[in-house]
Amino acid sequence: MGLGLSHPVTSKVLYRKGNQKFRVGAASMHGWRDTMEDAHTINLSLENHKNSAFFGIFDGHSGSLCSKYIAQTLPKKIDEKVTDFKDEKLIREIVMEADQDFLDADEFRNKDDGSAGIFTLASCNDDNTYTLVNGNIGDSRIVLYKKLQDGFEIVACTQDHKPTNEAERKRIEAAGGCVQMARVDGQLALSRAFGDRMLKHPMSLPPADRKVTSDPDVHSIVVTSDDYLFLACDGIYEGDVFTRESVMKFISDNLEKTNDLALICANVLDECLRRGSRDNMSAMIVQFVSGEDYHSDKNEYVPGIWHAEEGDSRFQEAYRKDASDSGYTLDQALELLKKRTEKAAGSD
Repeated sequence: MGLGLSHPVTSKVLYRKGNQKFRVGAASMHGWRDTMEDAHTINLSLENHKNSAFFGIFDGHSGSLCSKYIAQTLPKKIDEKVTDFKDEKLIREIVMEADQDFLDADEFRNKDDGSAGIFTLASCNDDNTYTLVNGNIGDSRIVLYKKLQDGFEIVACTQDHKPTNEAERKRIEAAGGCVQMARVDGQLALSRAFGDRMLKHPMSLPPADRKVTSDPDVHSIVVTSDDYLFLACDGIYEGDVFTRESVMKFISDNLEKTNDLALICANVLDECLRRGSRDNMSAMIVQFVSGEDYHSDKNEYVPGIWHAEEGDSRFQEAYRKDASDSGYTLDQALELLKKRTEKAAGSD
């Protein structure tokens, strides 16, 4: 992962999506890392399951090839091969199959990219409740804010997959691996991941039994329109920057001021950076209400602070690449930054 940049790339991309059943906001930030390795998916209506949506965040490491591949292919694969989302066993098999597709693809055969991943299959029921099927591989997290008659409950929908967990350690050791410095074979801080071909051994074992497996935890829960879901990569929680409870409190406080979910996600990222997170950051909020009035086909690029010092080429290249990924040249990004700065100064 390297030592990181001299300055964080604080540019953000905000995503506002919605239809009759879902209202979704998301945001991502490059941060201190040389490259942006996160990917995410917002699919409001699956081709073969029109009343169902797919939401996912995929936290890449050692490159972005794996996270981008899974984000693009997994929703379609599940949609095509799973008839009933109650079939959690089949969903697990399809997720592992998607991982194997990545490992077998000719263009990735010499690549060591890997990724954690979380996803939610959300289906609207006849009684206006929603059934969520949540899947997890690695240490990204899904958290539910659930409204109760006399308050609310924060529900941890996923548990981190760490090599130090007893069940994970036993599988690793049974496959001929070891846990050193809280890492699989002293290398990977996750015990489950997509990609990471060098740790997907022995290949003679079923995928679920290998040292590092892509076998997800899959669980279902029923929610109402009073509830909302928060999906985020581990950069949000790095070094206890936020706990599940504190980040949901932060979101709840923001919801009292605005219902712009993408802006709230951006505020979460800014606060994580302020508190010391040095990772890529991606966050998503899903409300189970109509979001037709919220939907925008165009994502919002918000350029961050620019540092023009000589000898800071790594930061400048990371900033340029980040702008390019959002469809802007460096000059266009800096011009947009200038306009936003002038507008903010004029409103003071």
